[in-house]
Amino acid sequence: MPKAKKDPNAPTLIPEDTFNRAKKLVELKIAPKQPKGEFTNEEWCIPPAFHTLPEFKTVIHFWAKCAIVSYNERDMKVPSRMKAIGDEAKTEKKHHSRKEIQDLFKYVKSQVKQATKRTGQFLKQLEKKEKKEEKREKLVAQIQDVETQMNEELRSSRKFVDRQELFDKRYMLGTKLGGTAPRKNALIVIEASDKQQGFIDETKDEVTKLLNSVINEGECESFNIATFSTSAVTAWSPQFQLKTDPKKGLADALKWLNKNFSAKTCSSQPYPPDWIAMLNKFTGEGQQDPWRLYVCCSRSPERMHADVTTLVKELRSALGEPAKGQPVLPMNIVAFDPTIVNDEEEKAFFDEVAGEHGSFLIDTSAEDLLALDKMLKAVAVKKKQLDKLSKKLDKMENLSERCVEDRSLLQMQIALQGMLASDLEIIDWALKNEAQPPPPDI
Repeated sequence: MPKAKKDPNAPTLIPEDTFNRAKKLVELKIAPKQPKGEFTNEEWCIPPAFHTLPEFKTVIHFWAKCAIVSYNERDMKVPSRMKAIGDEAKTEKKHHSRKEIQDLFKYVKSQVKQATKRTGQFLKQLEKKEKKEEKREKLVAQIQDVETQMNEELRSSRKFVDRQELFDKRYMLGTKLGGTAPRKNALIVIEASDKQQGFIDETKDEVTKLLNSVINEGECESFNIATFSTSAVTAWSPQFQLKTDPKKGLADALKWLNKNFSAKTCSSQPYPPDWIAMLNKFTGEGQQDPWRLYVCCSRSPERMHADVTTLVKELRSALGEPAKGQPVLPMNIVAFDPTIVNDEEEKAFFDEVAGEHGSFLIDTSAEDLLALDKMLKAVAVKKKQLDKLSKKLDKMENLSERCVEDRSLLQMQIALQGMLASDLEIIDWALKNEAQPPPPDI
């Protein structure tokens, strides 16, 4: 048998606050507006103009707080919900005609459907912006990584420069061959070999600074300059020359250096040069003894360590002081081969040859400058990459604030949908409830 239709005028029990809200929705004909562009609060399923009405104000606040009542709002009257539908103390109910409640059910059901659709639209709008903002944030993070790498490489470059003393004023303006010269007879000797060929410019720079800054500006009266190789020792002058000589002075010495010490003259001479011949030539019979030697070389002569050190000891014993209180045959030595750095055998040889009053340094500026150039080129690559990424970032809109705004809009839309869905559930319960009103008092 078909079910008998229920009396449309039959009194039906329903929570009063739910009934009043639904009825107010019908009276005001509340419906979501169509957007004119992006979705704003005006496109909520219940526009903000209605949020302050007594029927909606408290309940919208309740659902906006995710149906959680904070302690300082513990006296707030919460809306009727299905989980407390049987608690008369929390849910005040009254009778209304079934027909009226059915009409409310149809209207609220349509509202819930529209609210669900509108929530999806707000979500889609937010996701679209978040996707763009995520790309932008990834680009910002990439820029920060590149900046960090570039700054780290710059710091490494500065530390490298400081560690290697590349731009130390002592060596930028002065020379590694030393800052002082004897009163006279300063002898500058330069290795001419295929190994020294790679350090032509660095060697000339040190010798030029020695001649111009130390010898020319100091008290040294006379000097000589020579090259020595495996086959010959070639001197600029047969004897020590006065630096003030108008014809054979410093200018002529520098001219001779540029002509006789070049890649061409070095390439034809195999390493090692003859240190023994060089020392004998300038300390032999009939020669004026040098007061100090300034030696530019690649590295120590292979297989000649013992012979050279023995000869130097013998010469220092035999020659005697060139003048009262002056050291015997001190040598200021600069080696240019970077492979001898931290080589204890090389250091021991040169320290012994230089003597107590001499000095020994390794000039690695050629290799250091190449290493620094590589570092700076790496920085330049990072800088170019950073500029490219920054230009790309400039073209991207910062949507972080708009994402926050859209997230807030979505949260309120979800709250409003939750309120409507809860009321629809209660209205549906009211229609399905079989409870009858009590009989009238007689």
